[in-house]
Amino acid sequence: MRLSVRFAGFLIMLLLAALAHAQQPALRLGIMPFNSTLALIKTHQPLRLHLEAALKRPVEIYTAADYAAFHRDSLAGAFDLLITGPHFGVMCIDQGYTPLFHYKTSLKPIFVVGKMAGINSVDKLKGKRIGLSNRLSVSSIVGLRWLEEQGLQAGRDFEVLEKATHGAAIAAVAVGDLDAVLTTYTPLKQVPADVRAKVGELPTTVQVPHLMTLAHSRLGPALVEQARGALQSFAATAEGQTFFRDTGYQGYDPVGANDLKMLQPYVPIVKQMMGL
Repeated sequence: MRLSVRFAGFLIMLLLAALAHAQQPALRLGIMPFNSTLALIKTHQPLRLHLEAALKRPVEIYTAADYAAFHRDSLAGAFDLLITGPHFGVMCIDQGYTPLFHYKTSLKPIFVVGKMAGINSVDKLKGKRIGLSNRLSVSSIVGLRWLEEQGLQAGRDFEVLEKATHGAAIAAVAVGDLDAVLTTYTPLKQVPADVRAKVGELPTTVQVPHLMTLAHSRLGPALVEQARGALQSFAATAEGQTFFRDTGYQGYDPVGANDLKMLQPYVPIVKQMMGL
């Protein structure tokens, strides 16, 4: 009887702990819409589940229809945890977010071109149809600025067309609807293999820190540090290692002062484009 009472007490403790977990308000994880909503949720499901277990509270994924809407939501504090472009991240830090990490791999704008199109140098982009995932993406801003330094100006030397996501833009190159797309290595790694087989790469010579992960300071220092630790421990799990391998992100690095300094020149460009 005594054992049964103890076991019943243990079950009650587990039930109370589960109820406390369930009653905790869900943390809102905002992810910049660099891919379709379904693809974002599928890719980040292992991370979401790990955060739930480590932080002992529900975590829900949110995104938006486009970069502008997502960034306005981010600046307004709509998310507790945030995965966003590095240029957006710098602005969010000024609005109450704490930087945790950026992905270890550098963000290097590249041109994805048709494998048989013969576009093997920058000058071959003249007169072509170049796709962007979004004019506000860091790859678009940095890449177009680099093209200007090479003497090619959008609207004068080439036509710019926007697609909904990096994946959609790369697919448009694969089927010949676009001559090239300005993107980065990581979206190229994440598109289906049959699409990758039809395209090639034309690199640029610039790079910036990759996507940032931030936590809103309203969570309080203790929970922010728990989130930092949860992300670090995710990178050490089998699921985390698969995530970083499949996405090409490689892991996490802390956001440093030099990263923020490197990104500052792009902030006025974003503000002008968004009318902020």
